[in-house]
Amino acid sequence: MLDENEFIRSHLTDIVGILPILQIKEIIDLLGLEDIRCRIGQFDSDILPQYRPYFEKWLTNRDGFIRMLSGSIDYVGSEDVVRMGPFHNIYCLVQNQYLIENDLNHQNLLNSKLWYSLTEGVVNDAGWSGSILASRLNKDQRINNFLIANLKSEVTRTISVRVVNLACLIECRIWHPREFVFLYEILDNIGMNIQDLLGEIHVGENLNR
Repeated sequence: MLDENEFIRSHLTDIVGILPILQIKEIIDLLGLEDIRCRIGQFDSDILPQYRPYFEKWLTNRDGFIRMLSGSIDYVGSEDVVRMGPFHNIYCLVQNQYLIENDLNHQNLLNSKLWYSLTEGVVNDAGWSGSILASRLNKDQRINNFLIANLKSEVTRTISVRVVNLACLIECRIWHPREFVFLYEILDNIGMNIQDLLGEIHVGENLNR
């Protein structure tokens, strides 16, 4: 028997044939029910000029973006992927003016990959690897509890973290707005860990000191 998410995906793929526009307004309304403040983003007014060339690829795709007004994430963009999907890539940006995508120090600081093992749908173990941030995420009990409870969900298993120019990117895949709302707590917790780590490291300084 299909669960709710599988039914939605099957319906969208088989009946519609293409992935519809991600309903940003629906996400905003659903987040509002959880007292999470956000609104539809305006690229020219919400993004400072020095960030626009770097954030354009994450925030100016077909479906628009969300300006977060509470929590640890600054912006949420999306991109529909039909070639390998169909699904929506979700891009959560934690802005930082000092981050450089190709800086090995910044990669070692932030790039985090989720790993897990399942046996007959039961989570044996899960965690993060690849960076200083990964070690920090492994110590966050809220994140651990979410993973243990929800790794059977495909959308949970798509979460990853990496540095991009002027931001840290938390990425995942969804098929329906409700799936992003389902993930939001863990995404925001990851964002909080990113902010705390960058505040402690002072990433604009020499990380090797």
